[in-house]
Amino acid sequence: MTVKKVRLSFMFLLVTIIPAYVYIGKIYFRHNHDNVKIHSILKEALQALTYTSTRATSNDVTNEVQVPVTVTGKSTKSVQLHPVEERFKDRLDEAKHVCLQRGVNYNEKWKAVIENGPPTGGFVASESHHAMMCLVLKAGSSTWNDFFWRLRAPEEAEKYNFWERAVHGNAYAFKSLSRDKKIEILQDPNGLRLVGVRHPFARIISGWSDKFDKMYFYNIWFKTFPKLLNYPNKWGRWRGPREGHFMEWVDFASYLADHGHNLTNIDAHFYPATVHCDPCKFPFNFITKLETFATDASWLVEAKLNLSTAMLKPQNVNSKRRKDYVELIKEYFSKLDRNVTKRIYSLYENDMKTFGYSFNLTTLKAGGWVE
Repeated sequence: MTVKKVRLSFMFLLVTIIPAYVYIGKIYFRHNHDNVKIHSILKEALQALTYTSTRATSNDVTNEVQVPVTVTGKSTKSVQLHPVEERFKDRLDEAKHVCLQRGVNYNEKWKAVIENGPPTGGFVASESHHAMMCLVLKAGSSTWNDFFWRLRAPEEAEKYNFWERAVHGNAYAFKSLSRDKKIEILQDPNGLRLVGVRHPFARIISGWSDKFDKMYFYNIWFKTFPKLLNYPNKWGRWRGPREGHFMEWVDFASYLADHGHNLTNIDAHFYPATVHCDPCKFPFNFITKLETFATDASWLVEAKLNLSTAMLKPQNVNSKRRKDYVELIKEYFSKLDRNVTKRIYSLYENDMKTFGYSFNLTTLKAGGWVE
């Protein structure tokens, strides 16, 4: 035998056989005066041998959580997290790490949120399910609004089935919740505190495509944000509905790069997600991503709420734009000057880091989600 094999054999004796024999001796001495049969002694000794072997090899198990088995109180069982649950855990860990880098202790926020008062707007909630969510516009907010409407008022949702009614109803219901009720949901260890996000660049592309479309009265935009008038637009002034967008993507992107850092110059649809839904200010326990909405939402509804996924009804989905996110972002940002892209990135950099998204300024490849 080689020296290495001898050492391994000796270590095996130390951690398994010898402790087991010692344990047998202790059991025999303890039970000898009680006339316990030898087979019961051997049975208990076998349990000890199994336990010591499990302890000796437990370090070889990776990506598993050790959950104690309460039947005997002596053995452990490894239970692997569901892939989606593991994904949620990774996202939250990443957000906590970013918060610590910013000098915010994630675990201390409970006290601060309760002392300073729970959120008053931008959230939806279901009191009966102890669920609360911060909505990020252009990140599936219409669908989540509809879902919380069905949670909160299922009969009303079935009767009207109109998502805009859900938006106003949810906003009023959340505002009407008492401070104590909100705190009760926040303090529930089994409650849901959600935030739904999306790659920042996909969000602003979607926002431009929707809000600068011919169907919107573009003169309202120019009245609200007059600096837009300094950038070329297709029609000059309002002369009725036409095809396409009243401002080109390249022009809007230039405006966003120049003026977006001042939030008074942009609409809420283009705010960074961390403006109202910052995990460093609010103790979320699940971060959902629109890129993985199907698996994220299904798991939450079934595993955490014990409900049917039939309650999830996607709203305002434009099938014409449902292409691969990586291709979509690359297609649009390839039209921009590199300096414009860099300034837009700086606007959403905190979102990128906090929610685990990425963008390569050289290859224009976006990332940050895994199915």
